[in-house]
This record gives sequence, structure tokens and C-alpha cells, in this order.
Amino acid sequence: MKTQIAIIGGGLGGLMTAYHLQAKCEDVCDITLLEASPRCGGKMVTQRFHTVPVLYEAGVAELYDYSMLGPDPLRELVAELGLDTVPMDGQTVVLDNQILRHRDDIRRVCGAKTLKAIDSFRAFATKMLSPEQYYEGSSREDNHHPLSRLTGQRLLEQHVTDSTARRYLRVASRSDIATELHLTNGLNSLKNFLMDVDGYIKLYSIVGGIDRIPQELLTRLQHPADPDTATVHVRYNSPVVQVGSTPDGRYRLVVRDNGQETVQEYDLVVLALPHNWLTTVAWADDTLAQAMGRHIAYYDRPAHYLRVSLLFQTPFWRSEITDSWFMSDAFNGCCVYDESARHDAGGYGVLGWLLAGSDAIAFANLDDQTLIQRVLDALPPSLQAGRELLIEGHVHRWMGAVNGLPGGLPVQRLKDAHVPAPEAHPGVFVVGDYLFDSTLNGILDSADITSDLVLSHLLKKHYQPSIVLPGPARRTLGPTRARTSRIDRQYFDTYRGLGPYADTYQRFFNAAYLLDMIRLVWGAKPGYRLLDAGSASGVTLEDFSAFGVQAWGIENNKYIYAHTPDKWLKRNILGNVQQLPFPDNHFDFVYETCLCHLPASRIERAIRELCRVTKRGLIFGSITSDLDSEIIKKYDLLRGVSTLSTWWEWSEAFLDYDFDMALSTPEPLALAWQRTLQAGQGPGAWYEDDDSLRYCFYTKLKA
Repeated sequence: MKTQIAIIGGGLGGLMTAYHLQAKCEDVCDITLLEASPRCGGKMVTQRFHTVPVLYEAGVAELYDYSMLGPDPLRELVAELGLDTVPMDGQTVVLDNQILRHRDDIRRVCGAKTLKAIDSFRAFATKMLSPEQYYEGSSREDNHHPLSRLTGQRLLEQHVTDSTARRYLRVASRSDIATELHLTNGLNSLKNFLMDVDGYIKLYSIVGGIDRIPQELLTRLQHPADPDTATVHVRYNSPVVQVGSTPDGRYRLVVRDNGQETVQEYDLVVLALPHNWLTTVAWADDTLAQAMGRHIAYYDRPAHYLRVSLLFQTPFWRSEITDSWFMSDAFNGCCVYDESARHDAGGYGVLGWLLAGSDAIAFANLDDQTLIQRVLDALPPSLQAGRELLIEGHVHRWMGAVNGLPGGLPVQRLKDAHVPAPEAHPGVFVVGDYLFDSTLNGILDSADITSDLVLSHLLKKHYQPSIVLPGPARRTLGPTRARTSRIDRQYFDTYRGLGPYADTYQRFFNAAYLLDMIRLVWGAKPGYRLLDAGSASGVTLEDFSAFGVQAWGIENNKYIYAHTPDKWLKRNILGNVQQLPFPDNHFDFVYETCLCHLPASRIERAIRELCRVTKRGLIFGSITSDLDSEIIKKYDLLRGVSTLSTWWEWSEAFLDYDFDMALSTPEPLALAWQRTLQAGQGPGAWYEDDDSLRYCFYTKLKA
């Protein structure tokens, strides 16, 4: 029987979760997406003016491009959907009615002292957060960062003494922060200040409108290219008013459909709602109600937007401002988009004002016509004549639509953030941009993580007596008869179903490849000391030794250890990875394949021990739930696995204990991926893509 999954919410989070689940679980699940409104897409709203059919963005305006720093899943998705993009850029700031287009304007109007103060602060910001740290954004680094406990307001007050420079920086960043500096922390503020610094991010939009992303996703969800892939069922005008549990561990949803309430049951539930909509759902189960109450309270940092879009006869401002947008000190700092720079307006001009924070709340109380007049009044004097060219205007209010402190404080581990009640309700998941950075990139990451967690849940649930895996119908792992999941004699005598371990281990172990990766990642040549954690009978030590590596092994299974050749008995040790019999920093590198066979409660101790004995780095080689499903099935890889987690879940564990990702920049990653493909370790073997490769190499941090 297929697993029934309900996704509540048809914004990008819900659509992306469905898209990932459709790809990862294929025909194993039936997915129903329940959307309260008559459309999907949430905050992604592209509209046309009534007078002239010219496009403008009424909600989300742009996407962030991180591809210069590493893999960019959203950029890859846009390409996969066949969408064209248009770059966006802006440097102009309007301050005290003066148009400051560049550094020379700042120096001329504000003075050299102010320019120096702005430059000094940006230099300080780059020291406090490098592009690599900005890109990775791990919870460990965020929580330990010295600015995480400081408000954004105190950050500016302490590090910018020039009042004009302080105001310039606040105006330039406010529409990105979407709240007041005293309501968010210094680190979140710093990340938004750095958006204007070269080397951190680029911005772009979608040709034809940003809501083409949800449109294309819907097409693929409802008409998948692979006929064996399950279709996602989308139900509009179907708000979920209550979520509860059933005695048999399923979930009961009360759905209002055309005024009538119906009760539906599902195996798993994904809440892909904006944070401010979670409170509209009633929780029938007390433990779930308490867990969701804690979740909602943890991220309750509402931030606000108000968008005013105006159509003009001509783009009259371009004689003075040619950027895709400019920042204005009106409304305590707002962004003004040149919508006609990204959408062909046929000679007309479109400006879109984005008010943020407290001003968005205050001005949301005004009627549309008054608001339109207010934003026209905010044009600098040199552009005031353009108000006579107004044709049409529209207002869109997005109160509480984003988060003023994305990720919360402290930032939670990803699984904790996405599974509010892991013990009592492991089948309830949440997706949201408020868990990351209040961007489309963040919600894509959240959806990807949730789909991984769902896949892990299904694999764990179905492993006994046989695990049902994604793929063509009737695909199962092994025979349907009951079988042991323990690592016993038979496990090694018929290793991965191929034969005795000593005769078959090289199908899964390639010393030359591993040593090449160590050379590429750390620049180390053979001659170093290496520990194989999970060394079985120690035959891998012979392979390492052939390349000049001084290798040791640690193994806890007595049966396979007894097969250790006499030559390697002194170096292959029967022991416990949680209590290694080696001094600190004894090995240059550790290659591990044993962590997944430990219970979750013992993982922390084991990683601490591996870190203790390692001087330089660790190669992670354990089984994960996001390995290729065909490979999992073919070689019965889940047998004996006690902790089944994703690559990114393991990475969080390593990052928490004095390790950092070793492949954090594009060029080394590209070289490592090329070598991986040459070794036949790529798609269909072990690593599905270069992103999965990133999660397997860790550098020990210096004390």
C-alpha cells in the first residue's frame, strides 16, 4: 500500500516539497497538496496592469544567485524548468533628496569622512563573515558568532561613528531586513549589509514573471515526464482547519471545501504554510498542539512588506537612475524597483515601491489611493514631474509574510526545526523560508530537507521485513520473507550478496581514489598516517600500504576481525570507535564507514573521539538515506544500519564538533567531482552529484 502524504499549503514550499517527493519517492507515495486559495504560488505573484497589459511583480521580486560560491539548487531548478533569467543590479541610494549613484557622488555630497566610514564598515563586515561562511551558514557558526547576541542597531552604533554613514547603511539594507534593526540581531543585519558587497551574491529575476516558477512546477507535478511517476493531486479552495492523530498512528485532517467540512486521513503531513498562517490551524492532539505552539513561538519574529506598483507613460527616471532598483530614505528606507527593467513594458515605465518593517504596518492602514500619493510624494524633487505621467497603480500588503530573525536564536539543527514533535509525531513535518533566510533559496532548501526526512522515515518504517524503495512498481529491497538486519557471520560471508568479504570488498573500496581525493582536498601526498574506522579484517590496510600510506584499522565485530591476516594484527585493532586506543592527533586522516552502525545516542561520543585522534581531516563513508535507491536495493546497504540519516544531517553532527567542510569553494569541488566521475563513483554508484560529495570531506579546525 502506498504512503498517503498531505502537503498543506500550495506556495513555493509546498510545491517544491511535492516536486522533491515525486522525484525521490516516485510511485511509493500518493501526494495530495491542499491549497486554501484558488491559486498556487503563495508570495510569488506576477500581475498585469488593467490599462496596458504590462507585467509587474506584486510579491517576491528577485532570486539570489550563489553559484559563484558553490552549488546553487535554485539556479539549477530554474534552468531545469527551462526558464530564462534577467540579471538585476542596483547601487543608487537617494538620501535627503540627493541621488547618490556611486562612490564619487557619496564623496561629493556627503563628504570623504562619510565615504571612509561606509568603506570601513563594509571591510569590517567582510572580516566578520567571509563569502564562504556566508554561503555555508551552519548553525554552529551562526550560534557562536560574536554578533549573534548583539542587535543590529547596536552593531551600527558600535562600528559606525559617522551619523550620515550609519543612516546610509540603514537605508541601503532596510528593505532586505524587513524589520527594525533593534528587532533582529547583528549577524542577520550583517548578512544583509553584505548583499551590497561584491563577491557575496548576485540577483536575478525570471523573464515573463517570477510566478512562472510555480506554474512550471505545477505542470510537472500534474503531468510528470515519467509515466511510472505518481501524479500529485492538487486541491484548491481547501483550507485545512484542524490536524489531529488517529489511534493507529495516522493523521486526521479536517478540510473545509466549499463551506463543507470533510475528514481525511493521511500517513504523513507536511505543513508548508507561512509562519503567520500556522496559528490558523487547530491541533486536535494535545502533544502536537504543544509542540506546534513551541515551534510557532520560537520563530515568532514577524516582518512586513507593502508593495505599491505604478504604471507611467514613460520611464522618466532613467535620465538620472539606470539601475534595476534604487534605495530611498523615504519611509525610513525602502527599495524602488524599475519593473520595466526586467519586464518588457513596450515603452511604458513601471516603478514598484517596497516598504518594510514598521512603516509597512503603519501605511497598510491607508487606502490605496492615499498610499499611491504618498509614494509619489517620496520621489526626489528632480523626478517629481514624473507624477503627471501616472496611468495606474496597485497596492499589495504582505503583513507578517517574512521573518525578522530567520532561523531563530539560537539556530536549531535542521531536523529539529523541521520535525516539531519527533518522538510523539515523527510523521508531521514543517517547511518554511522562516527556518532559513526568508528567501526563495531558503524555502527550496527547506523543502529539499523535508523531502529527505520523509524519505528517511519511509526507509526506516519499511525496512522490516522488506523495504519498499522509490522507483518502478513492485521494487523492493531483497526477498519479501523476513530476514535479519543484524551484522552477523552471514553478512560477511555473503558480503552485499556477492561473496566472502575478502573477495568482494574492493567492489566498494578504492584506495587509489581515496588517496587521490586526499591529495585534491588537502594537498597531502602518501606517507601520512591514516585510520580506517570500520576496517573489518584489515585487508584495506594492505591496499593503503601499497601506496605508501601508514594505515591502521579499528573494528568491533569479532567474527570478521578474526580473519585479519597475521601481518596486520598489530595495526588492525579490535576495539570501539567511541574509545579509541590512540593519542591525540595521532593520525593525519580518518576514513570512516562505521558511524551509521551506531545507535544515535552514541554518535556524538564517536565523532568526538575521531576528532581527537585526527590531525587534519576526515572522510565520511557511512550509508545515508539519500544514496541512490537502486544501489541501496541491489546491495542491501541498509542492513545493520542503526542511524539512518541524510548527508546533510551527518554534516551538522561533524560541524558541531570541531570539523568544517573541506570542499567549500567551487574550484576544488569541481576538481574533486571530475576525479569522482573518472573513478566511477558518480551517479549510479555512490555520489549522485557534486553537492553530495561536499558532505563527505571535513577538515579539523585548529584549536
